[in-house]
Amino acid sequence: MQIDLTGKKALVTGASRGLGRAIALSLARAGADVVITYEKSADKAHAVADEIKALGRYVEAVQADSASAQAIQEAVTHAARSLGGLDILVNNAGIARG
Repeated sequence: MQIDLTGKKALVTGASRGLGRAIALSLARAGADVVITYEKSADKAHAVADEIKALGRYVEAVQADSASAQAIQEAVTHAARSLGGLDILVNNAGIARG
């Protein structure tokens, strides 16, 4: 099944690798523009952004600590401003505390 997300705007947290990367790429393949967040893996996040750009979609990689409510709120605000709104939010980033 193919979903058409043309014109939709998405934010995916923790998208520098793994499931977040796969989700961000899937959204872009379906036509969405995407802002992705990463905590420490800037190189990996920018590699994902390059993959999304190659699909012809708008993308930004934004550093945000998912353990910080303020950082995530700032990322949401930034994404909404950059994309001209926000239709899809994927809270993918995991937090481990021990």
